[in-house]
Amino acid sequence: MAQLDNLADASEIAHYEEALARYLDLELDAERFTALRLQQGVYGQRQEGVNMVRIKLPGGRLDPARLAAIADVADKHVAQQVAHITTRQDIQLHHVPLAETGAVLRRLAEDGVTTREACGNTIRNITACPLAGVCPREHTDVTQHLDGAVAHFLRNPLNQQMPRKFKVSFSGCEADCAQGLIHDLGIVATRRGDKAGFTVLAGGGLGHKPHEAITVADFIEEQDLLPAMEAVITLHNKHSDRTKRAKSRIKFLVDRFGEEGFVERFNEEFVRTRAALADKPAPQGEWRSAVRGPVPGPGAPRVFFAQKQSGLHVVPVSAPLGQLTAAQLAGLAALLGELGLGDVRTTQDQNLIVLNVPTAQISSLTARLAELGLKTPQAGDNIVACPGSSTCRLGITTSMHAAPKLSGGRHDLRIRVSGCHNGCAQPESGDIGIYG
Repeated sequence: MAQLDNLADASEIAHYEEALARYLDLELDAERFTALRLQQGVYGQRQEGVNMVRIKLPGGRLDPARLAAIADVADKHVAQQVAHITTRQDIQLHHVPLAETGAVLRRLAEDGVTTREACGNTIRNITACPLAGVCPREHTDVTQHLDGAVAHFLRNPLNQQMPRKFKVSFSGCEADCAQGLIHDLGIVATRRGDKAGFTVLAGGGLGHKPHEAITVADFIEEQDLLPAMEAVITLHNKHSDRTKRAKSRIKFLVDRFGEEGFVERFNEEFVRTRAALADKPAPQGEWRSAVRGPVPGPGAPRVFFAQKQSGLHVVPVSAPLGQLTAAQLAGLAALLGELGLGDVRTTQDQNLIVLNVPTAQISSLTARLAELGLKTPQAGDNIVACPGSSTCRLGITTSMHAAPKLSGGRHDLRIRVSGCHNGCAQPESGDIGIYG
């Protein structure tokens, strides 16, 4: 599995624990501690005294050890012993006592998992098509480029105090299964004749004013990826509204400047960032000739999917409304370790997929999954929901109570249920979308 080995930083966790102790002893004011808490992915809940911890998983990638780490903290620090997969390929733990959040971060760090910048006005978890590296249609495995972007931007001073959060996605081909059109910044691998590179999209977003991303660069070469990304992020930093939170996402800059004006400003920044990053090595991928085949669509395949690697398959695993118990996570970690399967990913439709499963192993894997109460997706259960007012301070309705009563029927309609207009369940992307 191609991924960064360790994104955690023990020294910053120690700093967080020191600040937490000072806050609990009333030696540190709430405003200063809140900024630090959010930077470390610890989010306030509707309920006092407990918090949501958001775990960053770039591209949704996990392995048995990291699954076991998440199972361990869910078991020890979450009263309900449940973890929640989000539409941004994170995993969230709710109802974690504030005093125990430092212990959660330390345990996750033992297996290289970080929560850094999973909340706050930063670059959030960078998402990707969950089939990156195995899809026959892809021009390149974008995990190589995603990892380069994560290494460049995580803890980068450029994105610690932005006007508002910033969401990035990577897709390996023009099918754009990572949904770049609804992201602040979307990177889509493409080809122009013999040249391989990327299309750059910017200004997308959902929420109370949905906005489809515009193309700011029809084609850039591989070595210009980080400068192009930094140019868009710099536009956000320089020009997005820092006074009105409801108008502070980068999509409002497109309205403010107009498409041509936005692209003109991007090009000006791009000249500067290319010069500034001229000596920085560019993330490099292996490019190939894509073949025609089924388009998995946003989220992930809901049936067994033949990989581009002969004889290997992707096996989807349903997590109803993104919820998995600590026992299921631990059991899955042990099962995958036993079967020698090292690559499992979260998906934008709140499920899991197991990759690189040999044909002969599919039936035994699914049988063993059933013993854990896990099964492949079924027609009608393509339902996504955010936690809503069950835990979220912004929630208006209890989306997690409404969603289980819904069904997409035999045509397997995509139903998305958000607890408020901020649209964390991406209601605008579904066949049917509802929000509080």
